[in-house]
Amino acid sequence: TTAGLVASCFGLMNIFARSLGGLVSDRLANRFGMRGRLWSLWILQTVEGVCCIWLGLSQDSLAMTVVVLIIFSLFVQSAEGATYGVVPFVSRRSLGVVSGFIGAGGNAGSAVTQAIFFRDSSLETYEGLRYMGLMVIGITLTVML
Repeated sequence: TTAGLVASCFGLMNIFARSLGGLVSDRLANRFGMRGRLWSLWILQTVEGVCCIWLGLSQDSLAMTVVVLIIFSLFVQSAEGATYGVVPFVSRRSLGVVSGFIGAGGNAGSAVTQAIFFRDSSLETYEGLRYMGLMVIGITLTVML
């Protein structure tokens, strides 16, 4: 059905978007070193947060929602690729452990976000998406530390 097709667009973005994020990270690292990797991560995640806010603002149009969801997905998956571009520089000896923590952290982050913005009926879904986007942008600022 239509809902399944729309939902599959998010997952299918993995086919190339994670690699694209890793490529962006590598290219910026070649030019600016580790700072380039961190900047790529910050830019991708900030745009991800902006797209999340945009998704919350497009609740009146299904077509716009689908377009924004696809763009949002591109940046989510690209940011994941850029994240894994930083992993080898955290600890080469503990590469598997660091990768595992990143994977677990993503799942834990989604569970916490779900609990904060979408479990309670006091917020409409579109409002939750807007606040989630603001949270993503705010948390992404920690990359600059």
